[in-house]
Amino acid sequence: MLRTPLTGLTAASKQLNAISNNLANASTTGFKKSMVQFADFMGESTATRPGAETGKGVMSVSTRRSVEQGGLKQTGGSLDVALQGAGYLVFGDPANPTGDGDLSFSRAGALTVTPDGYLVDQSGAPVMGNPSLSGTLQNPNLQAINIFKAVGNDPSKLGSITVDAQGLVSVTNTADGTINKVAYLAVARFENDNGLKAIGNTRYSTSQDSGAPQFGRGGSDSFGVFAQGNLEQSNVDITSELMGMISAQQAYNGNSRALQAGNEMIRNATELIG
Repeated sequence: MLRTPLTGLTAASKQLNAISNNLANASTTGFKKSMVQFADFMGESTATRPGAETGKGVMSVSTRRSVEQGGLKQTGGSLDVALQGAGYLVFGDPANPTGDGDLSFSRAGALTVTPDGYLVDQSGAPVMGNPSLSGTLQNPNLQAINIFKAVGNDPSKLGSITVDAQGLVSVTNTADGTINKVAYLAVARFENDNGLKAIGNTRYSTSQDSGAPQFGRGGSDSFGVFAQGNLEQSNVDITSELMGMISAQQAYNGNSRALQAGNEMIRNATELIG
């Protein structure tokens, strides 16, 4: 008798945790909200009514990540890039700005330039690209992108930085006015986005469930296109999350009262027997 409301308490608690995390990250660039999925607990046949089933409560099946596109916020920053459509930006190891190490993936494209000229995200992870300006990115030789190399490693000659819809990074040499192409930003996609493992800083790593990354170039093979001067906002709808929180809180309170009532019935029965 007590097990059923207890499963309800556990399920409502998990839902509240997911909603709280969504609300906390409502302003986090590139954040994707999570949703808890529930299912009926396994029923059992009753002796008095063969073939009938009585439920045992509810259980959380999984927590899924919504990959719905977040809205674009125009910033005007030349190093802010957003993906419109499928795919993730590819990043290297934050501990190694040259790009060596395990890859991670993110929709957050707020980039900065290190003193050595590498393009990195807010946590210092280098964004990866293909220095080859011909061919495709299907089998890329991914490298960290260094924009100083395009101006002879002389930062004083670095002018404007542009990123086109395909992710081609170009810089202007202020000494002679030439526009030098640097590299294409790499884009990756997966068979199962929900299989990606969150590792913090809105970045994800691969897992057996996600499958291996499939690389491409912006605007090709159904990959999304880049929008310079924009950042993708979280896909959290605050109104919807608050409504879900109210519903989950009501479910929690209802199951809590049911659990208290069950405890009271057992206590009264025990006193009568005693």
